[in-house]
Amino acid sequence: MDGIYVFKGRNEGSMFTCTDWLTLHGLSAPRVKGIIASFGPGKFEHLPPPLNTDRKASLENAFISNKLSSQERCYRNFVVPALVSVFDNESEVRHLLCNHVEFRALSASEEAPYTICQGSGEPPVILMDWRGQPEDLLCLAHEAAHALQILLSNHELMPPVARETCAFIGELLLLDYVETHVPYLHGPLLDVWHSENSFYLGDCVDLLIDALNHPELSYHYYQNYPLARLAAVQMFSIANNESVCKLFSSGKEAMAHLPIDEMASFATEMENPFPVLQPSDAEHPVVGVYQSLGVMALLDIESSRKASYQCIESYYLNLLDHLQARTAFIALDNDMKPVGYTTWIESNSENNLVLTCQTALPNNRLNLQRALEQYISTTKGVDASYTRNASKEMLVW
Repeated sequence: MDGIYVFKGRNEGSMFTCTDWLTLHGLSAPRVKGIIASFGPGKFEHLPPPLNTDRKASLENAFISNKLSSQERCYRNFVVPALVSVFDNESEVRHLLCNHVEFRALSASEEAPYTICQGSGEPPVILMDWRGQPEDLLCLAHEAAHALQILLSNHELMPPVARETCAFIGELLLLDYVETHVPYLHGPLLDVWHSENSFYLGDCVDLLIDALNHPELSYHYYQNYPLARLAAVQMFSIANNESVCKLFSSGKEAMAHLPIDEMASFATEMENPFPVLQPSDAEHPVVGVYQSLGVMALLDIESSRKASYQCIESYYLNLLDHLQARTAFIALDNDMKPVGYTTWIESNSENNLVLTCQTALPNNRLNLQRALEQYISTTKGVDASYTRNASKEMLVW
């Protein structure tokens, strides 16, 4: 289930492509791209930075594990107080969380926690395993927020970006609560929260941008996470409690309660800084060797790749060897501007190619992969298949 919550007897069956996803949420591709560009990792966070190495080493892991040994106690002592803190009707929300949510363990075939909406009159069910780790507690807050949103919206189907925003707000409420009331848990939980940004604002952003650039691709649930993660931080940082409460109870109209307009107002166009180049084919390289070297170096610098800080002689000779051997490829976007490059070595025995370097501008890794595989298949006679499952092993909540 990959961390989503499921409506029993109902699903998003009408949503097959990114175009359908945009329509459902009342969004446009340029607006989403602009938001992602302006609120990328490290540019939007209002919470303290992750723990440094010294502080990590000093954590009393055995003590923390002991305090997190019981899922039920953690739910009632940490998660429920954290979630109810934002609501004026605390006693009613506490009653819902303590008496109208069920818990089950995952089956042997299931990997990621998720929450099921069983329909009106039935309690939502949280399915997850418990190991007594800080990440389990953060997961519990995420899924409990899903369950609370289901209850407060009377089981009405909510657009997925909005429902994941509710879940991410649940995580932030837990972080805020433990910082004041259970300070020994704040550091470990905050560290987990920051570490997960590499997925939610890394791999998932790649997937979302790829879908926006190729709207015919099938819809994937992961593309909901970037906007939801950013919207949750924005709401938690600047919105009042009333706005959060309205979001949780809003159901199908939930997108009207997200700060999309505010986020978009700060958005900048995702402009490619490179000049227009000519397309390549097997007989005609993209540009001359020396211009190619310059493009590659600039791509390394723009992508913050450490290769651009190597000894200039070895860096130059390595790229020059690849260009002369025609084992280098520069990918262009629709405007014929460079978005990335890759190099490889060829195995004569099995006609295989082994990639030695892939450098892409932010949010263009999958575009580089697509262009490279098409180029390799056409010019080298080597079969290459595009896959969108690079994040399949990542467990999400």
